[in-house]
Amino acid sequence: MKNKRLPADQMFVKGFQELLEIMLSNPFMSYLDYDSVRIDLFETEQSFIVEAELLGYHPKDITVQIQADHLQLTAKKYCIREFHDEKQGTLAREQMEESVERTIDFPFPLMNKKITATFSNEILEITISKHETNKSNQQIVPIDFQ
Repeated sequence: MKNKRLPADQMFVKGFQELLEIMLSNPFMSYLDYDSVRIDLFETEQSFIVEAELLGYHPKDITVQIQADHLQLTAKKYCIREFHDEKQGTLAREQMEESVERTIDFPFPLMNKKITATFSNEILEITISKHETNKSNQQIVPIDFQ
């Protein structure tokens, strides 16, 4: 009896190929960049700015929550993937929910800071004012989008 080779899961193979292409194209990225949200942090005289790359996400599915001395970023997206096997003449359709979560720690409390967020061109920009305060104990940062 011959050992039959089972067909590989097409979605797994495609995902693995995409990961390899990314890794080989930029060897200096950390593993966290592949598996989570890419984050850049900037400081100006007036504020701290966090930029998060959220490709394929809609602003209504993104949440930024203030928790003591860190921000909790959560995003969900829904996608439909189709696989067509011409040899077998089959079409498979799969609906998936993908979610990412990232915690951004700060060396100071955030609860009374003025924090704003905008979403444009798949980039979420969160601005934390160094000097302005917010008297309403908001825990969810509203996101403006253009």
